[in-house]
Amino acid sequence: MLDTLLRRIARRCETHDRPSYAVTSRLERQLGMEPSPAPDSFVEAYSDPTIIDCGHVWCRARRG
Repeated sequence: MLDTLLRRIARRCETHDRPSYAVTSRLERQLGMEPSPAPDSFVEAYSDPTIIDCGHVWCRARRG
């Protein structure tokens, strides 16, 4: 509960403000680097936070 409150106050989103393999590998390709090996978990390897709506109005406004 306290962690959720602190994230809300700092306007940190538990969905969009954490590392994601999809975002990291996209950035590596844009920089001309070899993408890192994918994680073993299918969900971690292919979940893309840019297409997920977390439901926080402040997060949509900050990212938009």
